[in-house]
Amino acid sequence: MRINHNISAIKANMHLNSTNSKMDKSLERLSSGFKINRAADDAAGMAISQKMRTQIAGLEKASNNASDGISVIQTAEGALSEVGAMLQRMRELAVQASNGTNTESDRKAVQKEIDQLNEEIQRISDTTEFNTKKLLNGDIDRKSYSSDSKVNLVSLSDSVGVGSYVVKVAQLPTQTTTTATNALTNGGAGSLCLNGEEIEILATDTSDGIFEKIRNLGDSMNIEVTRDAGNLKFTSKEFGSDHKIEIQCGNNDLATKLGFNTTAVKATRGEDAKISYGAGTTYTADVNGTYKETSVGIYASVNSTKYMDDPTNPGTYIEAPVGATATHVKASDGSYVTIADATLAPTDISYAKVESQFSTTATMSSSGKDITITDQSGFSMKIEVDKVATIGADIRIDVLSSGPMMLQIGANEGQTMEVRIPQVTPKTLGIDNVNMTTQEGAEKAITQLDSAITEVSAIRAKLGAYQNRLEHSIANLDTTGENMTEALSRVEDTDMAEEMAQYTQMQVLSQAGTSMLAQANQRPQTILSLLQG
Repeated sequence: MRINHNISAIKANMHLNSTNSKMDKSLERLSSGFKINRAADDAAGMAISQKMRTQIAGLEKASNNASDGISVIQTAEGALSEVGAMLQRMRELAVQASNGTNTESDRKAVQKEIDQLNEEIQRISDTTEFNTKKLLNGDIDRKSYSSDSKVNLVSLSDSVGVGSYVVKVAQLPTQTTTTATNALTNGGAGSLCLNGEEIEILATDTSDGIFEKIRNLGDSMNIEVTRDAGNLKFTSKEFGSDHKIEIQCGNNDLATKLGFNTTAVKATRGEDAKISYGAGTTYTADVNGTYKETSVGIYASVNSTKYMDDPTNPGTYIEAPVGATATHVKASDGSYVTIADATLAPTDISYAKVESQFSTTATMSSSGKDITITDQSGFSMKIEVDKVATIGADIRIDVLSSGPMMLQIGANEGQTMEVRIPQVTPKTLGIDNVNMTTQEGAEKAITQLDSAITEVSAIRAKLGAYQNRLEHSIANLDTTGENMTEALSRVEDTDMAEEMAQYTQMQVLSQAGTSMLAQANQRPQTILSLLQG
């Protein structure tokens, strides 16, 4: 028996302290509801739970973001609904104005309403916004730029990526060309005007001298003048709705000697591309026409008959009246062969051969001043062009990433959704120049408005698809957040039943330990009795 060290009391005290420590932690878990209140409670569990908490908070905020995105889309779609209603009204007015029973004053009254509706469409584009962010003025569409001043407008499909795109004009289908079939001669005195610029022809000028004067004048106007076997050929190096070649001779005698006559004047296709000839009288070749074969040139003569010369077989050409649905091939011997489905229809501009950096499977189409490039992957780019200066000219389009609205619909980086709403104005819809003051203009407006209605409907359909996607995203985010919260609960929440059983056990052990410590402290008293004995 020893009195210096009470081993029994020490052991009892040690176990009692351990029990009390465990009971304190159990009380903390029961009172907080968390089984991890500090890193020391479960280091690995704490790290896991913090990552889970981050994800859960991010998912909740992403769900709210998606809801805000739906509000944006609903705002834009509501505005477009009104634009669509106005377009329907404008088309109704166009049909009304196309009727021959209307007077000029009637159509002017219709035009006034058209102008007001166009102004309202422009106002809606300028003022529709969400949280001060403009929605329909193109601010949240992918930005595209062109250094070519002749490019008025570029429309991009969603599949167009960031980068630079080049369309090379390898052949100008709307070149204006005139050919004089008589040989160039000398001996005629007078003046000749080419597009308003006059040159003087002297009686002493040789045919070579006359040709050089005409060629030099043509070069200054971007008009190529060539001579083949004494015949003059004028070819414009530009295309577009505003270009023409006009030839005026000071007198008919000079015209005859220079080899110009009305039956020799032809022009390639192209809206309003004009060739004028005469002394005091202007002869105009209206140039409209489409044909599937690009290996032949399409011409129109002064009598409005369409010709397509075959350069590989001189003396053979295709002939048909304007608007014909069947075409005759007339050979040099006078025989004809009918070609069906060779419709000659009016058009504004068209293309013959275009090389691009888009896709080897890309197809081209044109309407008015628009050239549209589409490939099998859904890539689509529409370019509105006034004219291209020369053959071989590049139309460069730079597409930037800035612009589209990026919705953060996930908890982590890169989990975004791009929302693009194109600019919606009378100009982008192609109705800014709608003219109802003439019956012809009103009829043309019907087609323009049909195209505008289709475009607005396509934008609204895309917005509807955006909204449906966001609604599914919200449902997925909410479900993911719910499941992750359940997982987090298993990691850090206290199992109250299990913890209460643990606490009860520690409480009993604490009471027992306290009693045993008291008895252990009483044991040295027996030694004192022995000493006193």
